[in-house]
Amino acid sequence: MQIDRALATRLATVLKLVMHGKTLPVAAAEAGVSAAEIERLMKELERELWSRARDENGEPDPYTAATAPAKHAPKKKAAKPAHHDPVLPKLAPHGAKSAKAGLALIAYADGGSRGNPGEAACASLITTADGAELLRRAKRLGKATNNVAEYEGVLLALDLCKELGAAHVTLRIDSELVARQIDGEYKVRHPDLMQLHHRVLLRRRTFQSVAVEHVPRKDNTAADAMVNACLDGKELD
Repeated sequence: MQIDRALATRLATVLKLVMHGKTLPVAAAEAGVSAAEIERLMKELERELWSRARDENGEPDPYTAATAPAKHAPKKKAAKPAHHDPVLPKLAPHGAKSAKAGLALIAYADGGSRGNPGEAACASLITTADGAELLRRAKRLGKATNNVAEYEGVLLALDLCKELGAAHVTLRIDSELVARQIDGEYKVRHPDLMQLHHRVLLRRRTFQSVAVEHVPRKDNTAADAMVNACLDGKELD
């Protein structure tokens, strides 16, 4: 039984989501794996396990007994080229040479405080490369400045992408200061931001690539709304 790296990453994400309480259909949808693909892999895995059990213990394989004329059919399916997988184009990053390069996700992040410093919160929304939402989360930070909250939003976004098994991340934030500091264009001078900046750089190294994009606030409205909802004590939409 052979599984390409990209599919293995998504299946691992499915298992992780199931372990966290998601149903299998929901987990499969969030990880971008079709129900047909899950069913195919489960059947091949069952055949593989029975094959090994039969070889080691001499026990009969019910699949072989039931489908003796087509005994070698699973091998043909296992040899199917990865590019025939209908899910791969959906998750491929823009400009990627091959889905084998790893899962690519887009992360929208934002943070803000009421008072600067004041009560603060951050939020992040994670989508596939074609815009399908996978996960959203927000958290209160206590008393903090706007810039600290913006950095906390970036850290939250990177943590969520790692949780989903991403290899490549496109980080979209509306804070020009934070975007330029992460990319090294601006120096970090404030002591409170130096530690946060260092933590972001360490997180960044755990991915194959992280592209930082400074976007207008109008293109980051979802994350901004989540920050305000969190500060207002409301449930996320």
